[in-house]
Amino acid sequence: MKPARRVILFVGVLLLVMAAGGPATHAQGGYPEPVDPYVNDFARRLTPEHASAIRSLFSDLKRDTGIEAVVVTIGSIHDYPTGDATIESFATNLFNTWGVGDKAKNNGVMILVAVNDRKVRIEVGAGYESTLNAAMQEVIDEHMLPAFRRDDYSRGIYDGARAVIHELTGQWPADTVAAAIPSPTRAAASSSPRSATGPATSVDPTVVIGGLAVGVGAAAFGLRRYARYHRRRCPNCRMYMIRLDEVSDDVYLDSGQKLEETLASVDYDVWKCPSCNMHALHGYNGWFASFKPCPRCNYRTLGITRETLEAPTYSSTGKDVIKRDCRHCQYHDEQIVVVPMLVESSSGSGMDSGSSGGDFGGGTSSGDGASGSW
Repeated sequence: MKPARRVILFVGVLLLVMAAGGPATHAQGGYPEPVDPYVNDFARRLTPEHASAIRSLFSDLKRDTGIEAVVVTIGSIHDYPTGDATIESFATNLFNTWGVGDKAKNNGVMILVAVNDRKVRIEVGAGYESTLNAAMQEVIDEHMLPAFRRDDYSRGIYDGARAVIHELTGQWPADTVAAAIPSPTRAAASSSPRSATGPATSVDPTVVIGGLAVGVGAAAFGLRRYARYHRRRCPNCRMYMIRLDEVSDDVYLDSGQKLEETLASVDYDVWKCPSCNMHALHGYNGWFASFKPCPRCNYRTLGITRETLEAPTYSSTGKDVIKRDCRHCQYHDEQIVVVPMLVESSSGSGMDSGSSGGDFGGGTSSGDGASGSW
């Protein structure tokens, strides 16, 4: 590389690091200082919508159960002079440095994502011992890593936070954030010098990754189409069955199923045997449907909305109401949630709500939890 290009590249990387606010300030032992009790997005990977939703979820969790949970994103564990060689030891020591969880119950939970290391760790308090290890591994494998492999860190962390709450309480919290929210760009969020000093290459890695993602998506789409539309035989007489058109198949649908098709939450296919008139009904969930299964009638006709009752301020919390209404059986439910008050962040990390500092309860971890990489 020519000297002039090296200078331009160095200046560009320096400007990116300065724009990202640099690494977080260090606490005892070189670990970052907490700036929020629920979300510490030092790597700047969360969208404002996901960050706000996680704060509300973890605030409700603490209010209802006394369990403290916190999300932490960093560039790399090696950005901090801690001496930790693994994400497991970094997470345990960070957890104990901050004191996450109740001091007597040791019931805290920390979700730590090291973006440039491509590793994630869910650390749990000593009070759980090893009882949550398998559940936290499932959260990582099923709800976080698939999104991380698409570079959709914001969605993966948000889905992981919801899944952690489900494992802790047995209840799924409402999904109040639309699935199509874009993630922050990787370049603007990165603060790792290694991203600028790697070997030169004529192939853009993002092009390769994008091509692989498109290929995998196309393959999955093709398999889904084959599973749905391939010719099938009648289980009674072994004759080939006929797939009815959208008008003809309505005769075999009940009112709830017809409504699901109207709402595009489920699309039904009816296959009928021309010989013995036997028919089979198959339902396929809509990929981008916003309607959820109703707890009363079980049809995917439950709409969820969130409205602001009292907006949070810098001196008081706010209130939102989450409404669940079924278009089929008229089921209705409302839940009032507390929105943390706004604070002015002095760290430059982009936090816009929550309470200042960590404000944790003094809990400890003995190293249990689960890890993953992508």
